[in-house]
Amino acid sequence: MNRKTKKELWHLLIDGQQDTDTGVYGNFYAYGNHLGDALDKTIKASNGHEFSNHNLIEASLLENFDAIDNNAELIKIADDVYMRPAMYTYPFDDPEQSFVPPSGIVKSAGDGGYDYDLIKEAFVAYRADENGVFKFEMVLAKQHLIGTFITAIGFLPTIDRLWIDIKDDWENELAERWVAKHFTDKHTVIDFLNRQKADTLENGYLSIAVHSIQGETTLTLNDHKKIHLHTQDENVFRNFIGNIIGLGYTQTRDFYSLEFGYHHFHYRLADSLTRTDFKQLLTANNFEQI
Repeated sequence: MNRKTKKELWHLLIDGQQDTDTGVYGNFYAYGNHLGDALDKTIKASNGHEFSNHNLIEASLLENFDAIDNNAELIKIADDVYMRPAMYTYPFDDPEQSFVPPSGIVKSAGDGGYDYDLIKEAFVAYRADENGVFKFEMVLAKQHLIGTFITAIGFLPTIDRLWIDIKDDWENELAERWVAKHFTDKHTVIDFLNRQKADTLENGYLSIAVHSIQGETTLTLNDHKKIHLHTQDENVFRNFIGNIIGLGYTQTRDFYSLEFGYHHFHYRLADSLTRTDFKQLLTANNFEQI
C-alpha cells in the first residue's frame, strides 16, 4: 500500500476483554498525529470487534505501511486503522497477566532490555544518604497508579505548593518548571489533578510534584509514571511507608520499571491539550514559570 501522509504509523499491541471471563490480545496498525491519537482511533474502531477495556501494552513507530510483515492479511476496520485477524485469548482473571503500563508510557516492541515480566507492583525504600535524605520509589500498573498517588498526597503532613515539570521531549521544546505557590492544602491539589487528569496524571511528558515544608518532603509522579518520595524527616518517611503497606503493597529488592533497562515511548492522550494549550491552562490557574 502506498500512502502519502504526514501522520505517524504505529503498531499497537493491545490487551482487552471479549467478555467478563475472557481477556484478549490484538495487534493493530494505525495512523495518527501522535501515538495517543493512533491509540484513540484504534480503541474506537476495535469496540465493534469484540474488544473492550483496552490497555496499550507495546508500541512501535513504523517507517511506512510496506514495513509491516504480511500486511496483505490485515483487515481495515476504520479509516487509518488495521488489525491482524488472529487474536489471542486467556482467562481474564489469570494472575500471571503482564504488567499494564500506566497511560503516558509504553514499552517499545522488539528485543532489548530486561524481560518485561520482571516489572511488578512494588516499592523500594532507602535509608538516609550523605545529605540526610530518605528515598522511596514505587511502580504501579495503570489500574492502580492514579488512585494510589492521589491517596498518597493525603499521607503528607502538610502541603505548601505544587509544581509541574514539562519535559523537553514534548514537542521538542526546552524543559520548563511551573509552580503553584497558592496551592497550600491537599484538597486544592487533589481537585486540580482530578479535574485535569488527562492533561496531568496521564501525560507522559510531565513530572508532577507536591511539596511539604516539613522535612523538605517532595512527593512526585514522574514522567515514567513512578511515584517518588524524598524527605529529610524520618518520621514522615516511616509514616508514609506504613500507610503504603496499609494499602496492600510490599517492598522488594528486585525493583524494575520502564524508566531503566527498557526501550519505551512517552505519549499523551488524544483528548489532552497540546503543549501550548497546557501552558495556557497553567497560566489560567495562576501557576508561575520559574
